[in-house]
Amino acid sequence: MKKLLIAFVLVLASNLIFAQNTTYQGVVEEFFKLYEENGPNEAVDFIFSTNKYLESNTDQVTAIKLKLGTAVAVIGEYSGYEPVIVKEIGQSMVQGTYMVKYARQPLFFTFIMYKPDKYWQIQTLRFDDKLTDEQIDRFENKAE
Repeated sequence: MKKLLIAFVLVLASNLIFAQNTTYQGVVEEFFKLYEENGPNEAVDFIFSTNKYLESNTDQVTAIKLKLGTAVAVIGEYSGYEPVIVKEIGQSMVQGTYMVKYARQPLFFTFIMYKPDKYWQIQTLRFDDKLTDEQIDRFENKAE
């Protein structure tokens, strides 16, 4: 009976983990939940774990964590995030830029997500302290 209960709990937990990957928004929301509750490193680990081909690239993950940790250390307290530009590219790809609010200045995260089958996975993750001209143009065209 104990083994059956443990197996049931493990199956339920794995279903909950994969359920968040069935929508693009679910993946991003989980990223920012981890970002807020456990810090940027755990959020970066999570987002790269959605793509088995990128997860093993520890040099890239480590570089992003170091760069992000350096930036976050000097910009003050985290106070949330909000979408800036989200663009669907067909039914299987989305590019979303989110403003991550800090006391001193925002950071901008750009996620390129791809859905090869049932689950969304990260293709590209970038962050910067400013928007690119292309992103600003897209935002201005959207506002008109």
